Amino acid sequence: MSFKVIKSGFLASIQDKGRFGHAQHGISQSGVMDEHAYAWANYLLNNDCNDAAIEITIGGLQLQAQDEVIIAITGADLNFKINNKPAALWQSIKIFKGDVLSWGYPKSGVRAYLAVKGGFNTETMFGSKSINLRENIGNKLTTDEIIPCQSSSQSSTQSINAQYFPNYNQALVLRLLPSYQFSEFSTAQRDLFFNQNYLISNASDRTGCRLNGLPMALKAQKRISEGMSYGSVEIAGDGLPIILLKDAPTIGGYPKIGTVFSLDLAKLAQRQAHTELRFELISNTQAQSERKAFNEFFNID
Repeated sequence: MSFKVIKSGFLASIQDKGRFGHAQHGISQSGVMDEHAYAWANYLLNNDCNDAAIEITIGGLQLQAQDEVIIAITGADLNFKINNKPAALWQSIKIFKGDVLSWGYPKSGVRAYLAVKGGFNTETMFGSKSINLRENIGNKLTTDEIIPCQSSSQSSTQSINAQYFPNYNQALVLRLLPSYQFSEFSTAQRDLFFNQNYLISNASDRTGCRLNGLPMALKAQKRISEGMSYGSVEIAGDGLPIILLKDAPTIGGYPKIGTVFSLDLAKLAQRQAHTELRFELISNTQAQSERKAFNEFFNID
């Protein structure tokens, strides 16, 4: 079973939960940017929580089904159509050989997810099917490419109640877990960080989210580069924050004020450039409780 790429669009790539245990070799985590939408896509198909999906950024992708298959579409509203007719999101859908799936450009959000029953059957590298263009691990989808997927006999479909659809246009608050360097920031610096609304820069990508706003005044100092985690918030030399995302380097030397709670990073992945956001603190206990509930619901190990 497979899909043929008719138009490759802005950026579409195979992603799963990412690769772990390779940071010491300089290999990034990679993986889906919106874990929430991705988890729902696999859940709607009764897939394994790590089955690979296609992450469609901005839109413009067009695929043709080469076989009958059950799919699920979640995430951003990119004007999704089947055979040029609008089709619903956040549900599983049966499609047939020859059907053309197309995504326009964002009405809401940034990234949509296409999952198929059983997942996409592409090459595994360093324990993951995820593509990382910065590290030359795999490639984005290209016109005329054939994307293989698992065969399945499933015929039933299911959907999510509309009241549970995420709102990608609502105000964004990112909850921060303080880093060990948090105390190195002065009270004035911390007040500036937490008491302003930043704007997402159009220079943001899968590597990091740059923010525009009032900069911190930082003393010039040399730091030894150290390991970085997904969601780390660095304060760059210009005094403005950079949130490290899935394809970020594994080491860095800027001071770090904290790490954004992982489930909030999924919300960030759906915000367009120039969207306002602000930060607030979250306790370890609260973060662990929410993460545990999410993992248990979606059967994530």
